[in-house]
Amino acid sequence: MSAEPRPHTRDPLIRTFGMVLRGYREAAGLSRPQLAEALGCTYAWIEKMETGTKPSIASAIDLDTYFKIPTKPFQHMAEEIEQMGKRPAFPPGFSEFVVQEANAVSIYGFESQVMPGLLQRECYARSIMDAGQGPEELDGLVAARMGRQTILKRGKPPRMWFVIDESALQRPAGGRLAFREQLTYLAHVMANVPNVQARILPFDSITWAGLDGSFKILELRDGRKTAYLESSVSGQLIYEPDKIEAVTARFHLVMGEALPVGASLKLVKKALEDYE
Repeated sequence: MSAEPRPHTRDPLIRTFGMVLRGYREAAGLSRPQLAEALGCTYAWIEKMETGTKPSIASAIDLDTYFKIPTKPFQHMAEEIEQMGKRPAFPPGFSEFVVQEANAVSIYGFESQVMPGLLQRECYARSIMDAGQGPEELDGLVAARMGRQTILKRGKPPRMWFVIDESALQRPAGGRLAFREQLTYLAHVMANVPNVQARILPFDSITWAGLDGSFKILELRDGRKTAYLESSVSGQLIYEPDKIEAVTARFHLVMGEALPVGASLKLVKKALEDYE
């Protein structure tokens, strides 16, 4: 049985590094021994990096080179881990949420201000995460967010349903070029990626379920569900079935108020016209 990321790993970015590494490895159809042989290291080292051991910068560079990733997410994350030590980079509960997200078969989410993290382009993500961090810290955070998107490339990606508040279409984070790229990508996903459905909650649809901030619900491979509530300064991972059902009810309410898929795509394309 493959070892899973250790829940007691204190640094959430180390855990994210392991999750991203596993995602790239599995997307390439490689076993741990096969990747170890390609990199000239031991199977045990690959296992340790995937399950919560601090990676070396040299190994991170080797991974970026092997997987031919020009943006060097592994190197950025390893350097940020080296810089940050044990300081937390994410809200409470988020590191565990990322680990569970990587194993989800279905993902439901409502975004009240910005695009869903799994659908963000790098320049857009960088602009909304740039809240006083130093360059190295910001690089690590952006690399971690981009790394989460490896689940979209796996053999059986999760089914995803997102409701996005219309305000996200009117907030040009990153400037005109970055926002145009983001809207173009969102429109592409809505029209061409069958396992992802995104709908827009228009300004004239007001429901209490969308007024308390963003949230996500995960259905895991073993049938369990978890939910994650977030705001700009805090996060909460929920395991209790009755509370998860309450969050699920909130999702159904915002989904019911959202525009149909076709009308949502039309609204995204209309917003995109302002940035052509």
